[in-house]
Amino acid sequence: MKGLILAAGRGSRLLPLSATRPKHAVPVAGVPIIVRAVQALRQAGVQDIGIVTSPSSEQDLRDATQHSGHLTFIRQYDPLGTGHAVLTARHFLEGSSTLLYLGDNLFEDALTPLISALRYGDAAIGVKEVTNPQAFGVAVVRAGRLLRLVEKPRTPESNLAACGVFTFKPVLIDVLEDLPHSTRGEIEFPQALTQLLTQGGQVRAVEFKGFWSDAGSPEDLLSANTHYLSHLTPCQDGRVERSTVTGPVVIEAGAVVEDSVLQGPVWIGPHAVVRGATLGPFVSVGAHARVDSAQVTVSLIDEFARILHPARPIHRSLIGRHALVTAPSDTGLQMVIGDRSVMRM
Repeated sequence: MKGLILAAGRGSRLLPLSATRPKHAVPVAGVPIIVRAVQALRQAGVQDIGIVTSPSSEQDLRDATQHSGHLTFIRQYDPLGTGHAVLTARHFLEGSSTLLYLGDNLFEDALTPLISALRYGDAAIGVKEVTNPQAFGVAVVRAGRLLRLVEKPRTPESNLAACGVFTFKPVLIDVLEDLPHSTRGEIEFPQALTQLLTQGGQVRAVEFKGFWSDAGSPEDLLSANTHYLSHLTPCQDGRVERSTVTGPVVIEAGAVVEDSVLQGPVWIGPHAVVRGATLGPFVSVGAHARVDSAQVTVSLIDEFARILHPARPIHRSLIGRHALVTAPSDTGLQMVIGDRSVMRM
């Protein structure tokens, strides 16, 4: 079996974080989303993994996965949908069964049941019970078999969301190749499952019980960051002086924490500097970031960001790479706000 991760999109709902890199490269509790995707496939026993990228996102994804072993990068030059992305990779797949992973998803559950389910059908889909099924593609399932998929229905027939991971046999590639474009002008992978059912094929449904997120919005990203931070194993490889550390805290090698209070879960990345700050719970500080005289809770601070003596506590915030958050000057507030930014004062 081969693994295929779709990661060609930028992620408009995560702007401005995704303005300069694909959302799949954004870190969650210190680990890029794309790396967590690769880990999930490898833990399921899938070692030969391809990643579908756009020309503009490929280098960022290569950089993010540089320590993830051998990966095959496949360019999708035109953004023509998830089905088109799979077809772009058909030479890589070489007629093998495939574990398909939409690259912005995060799963707590193992993916091995999807592989096992493929023994009883032509394809399998992961589903998850949600409280707002009208916001998702909804799977109608009976006795472990998919009956149909309905995209964002006003009146959902079930509360099972299709959650971005599939297995399929080579026959599905043939279905995709014959599939017409949707009203959006795209080849949509879920429509291939619908067509397969129409042709008499069988699609199994595997329900996940653990945490799942598509990390598509700032709130989703913060929730995912909180989830993974809550599973930290404490470790202090960096330097800690005159500070109080409680709860699960990871301080990576090269990081410096001085005159601070860390209330875990907190993750401090390599070579980050924290001085005179109160951090936590649920805070991640990226590599080479600097936090001086700040109070931060439930936030994601990315690499090389600087938080310098802000006048107010920081809560439930996403602070991107190389960003600066600091106190007002003598002349008052100064704002340099880029496209699609959010500021609540």
